[in-house]
Amino acid sequence: MDFRAVEIRDKRTIFYVIINMMKTRRFQPKEVLFCPTTQCNLRCAHCDTKQLKRIISTKTALRFLVACKKAGIKRVGFTGGEPFLALDFLCAITKRTVHLGMLFDRIMTNAGWFKNQKELTQALLRLFRSGYDGNFSISVDAFHRQSLLKVACFINVAIEIWKRPDIVSIAAVKGAQETETHKRLSALARRLHSRLSSSPLRNGYLKRNGLFVRIFSIDLSAVGKAAQLKDGWDGKWFRDDFCAGPGNVFFVLPDGRVKPCCGFAGDADILTLGSIKRDSPKKLLQNARRNRFIAAIFERGFHPLRKQLESTGISFPGKTTNHCLFCDYLTRYLK
Repeated sequence: MDFRAVEIRDKRTIFYVIINMMKTRRFQPKEVLFCPTTQCNLRCAHCDTKQLKRIISTKTALRFLVACKKAGIKRVGFTGGEPFLALDFLCAITKRTVHLGMLFDRIMTNAGWFKNQKELTQALLRLFRSGYDGNFSISVDAFHRQSLLKVACFINVAIEIWKRPDIVSIAAVKGAQETETHKRLSALARRLHSRLSSSPLRNGYLKRNGLFVRIFSIDLSAVGKAAQLKDGWDGKWFRDDFCAGPGNVFFVLPDGRVKPCCGFAGDADILTLGSIKRDSPKKLLQNARRNRFIAAIFERGFHPLRKQLESTGISFPGKTTNHCLFCDYLTRYLK
């Protein structure tokens, strides 16, 4: 039932609409997000990812992808580590995604993994011929210290191959060292002979004839190594979004484990739904709904959970505007 179509006439109708909406809110993944490898050519100051040589079994991932399609999941994305360090995997999954009629979201990359333009062009052409037609999201900020010359080269080559001025977007971390981030974005704009919008971390963009790169800002979660860069307990409570941003995905790690989100608390065992080596999407969903912590996050939100914990006498270090930080705190310190 589409509640937007309900003609609300009285308070009783409103009550039933709200109750039914509460009943239907739950973990319901719309995308399978593969992290084929945690290896990366960068060593960023805010990143806690352990760089292991393990890469997802392509055969196992393809089987799981088919099962996801049958389960009604429509989108596929890639992240890492640096996913281009697992190019064979990217191309194999891309081909099957196209065959299944599924859609692509994006490939997260630092766009600095290649040795020269020839290697870059060959890799992107191979991906293009495999059928990839999603977006490339490049991390550019104070923390990703890759060569901006390489980033500009990546953008120009991708636009040339896909013939799309908007094939690339930028993800920039905000919340710490924003002045340096602005400098790097400005330097990239100069290399691309493009114009940088006046507020790049708020609906920003790089623009020139034949190029339009949107800039999306990501809040820095003061988790792990990043805790020394920012005090996450900043005095104000977050807005519950039921993990609509990093969550509601099957996030597949290189060892096959599956998480409900790609957030900064994702390493926690309590957030493991199962493994693609043995579990179907249906089984993973069942595990998610039986997991009281995950069910609480996606069905009720963090604020009711916080209030429930506070009622038992638990106090927190402060208030935070970042729900990923809060989730990390719960999974690490509250057993």
